[in-house]
Amino acid sequence: MEPINPSHYPASRAAGVATDYINYKMGTPNRLFQRQQVTSASKESIAGVGNKYHLTFPIKDFLNEQPEIMCTAEVLYYSDKNCPPDVKFTLQTQPQNSTATKDQAFYSRMMNNKEPLVAEDIPDKFGNVAPDMEPVWNLGIAAAGFIKSKNATEETLFAMTVIKKVTQVMKDNTALELHYDLLIHEMVSQEMIPWRNEITWNPSGGLKIISQQRLPKSH
Repeated sequence: MEPINPSHYPASRAAGVATDYINYKMGTPNRLFQRQQVTSASKESIAGVGNKYHLTFPIKDFLNEQPEIMCTAEVLYYSDKNCPPDVKFTLQTQPQNSTATKDQAFYSRMMNNKEPLVAEDIPDKFGNVAPDMEPVWNLGIAAAGFIKSKNATEETLFAMTVIKKVTQVMKDNTALELHYDLLIHEMVSQEMIPWRNEITWNPSGGLKIISQQRLPKSH
């Protein structure tokens, strides 16, 4: 086990992967977590397997006024680049369920749509998100956490930039189904990557990924 500087890129990138995974597992249309400064980090080189990062850092629900929560996480990057990183995390305390009422209201509104939602370019070219689209945008960020955490390597740093299109699929079931076409920015290579992410969500069952697919670039 080798201690590493918690403010350097290897630690902050690995903590970012863990935070993406936390948002996928625990984010909602009205709750998203942001990583704060990494406080401790070490790297474990496992022969024939890969590098495992051991991290401690606080996370904060940046959509709501909630206290920081200390997180310990392990991120294992496999030497085989075809294997997604393995992420484990433990929170010192569980987040307060402060968004349940807003989440239920959003779910009810979407499930009662007379026509399925279809929207494009969120945020718009001025960086604005319409108030009624904010939960759709937040849910897209949480769902993109799956893509970012599953496709990360030690050399990548992903950020979701825009929802090019989102389509609601109306089915006779108890989950909201949304199909997202996203642009994800790989900030090291400066590549803009189009991705399709098909998801379901409801307040009791949470977020589930139906499928995710890297799309060919359009010119």
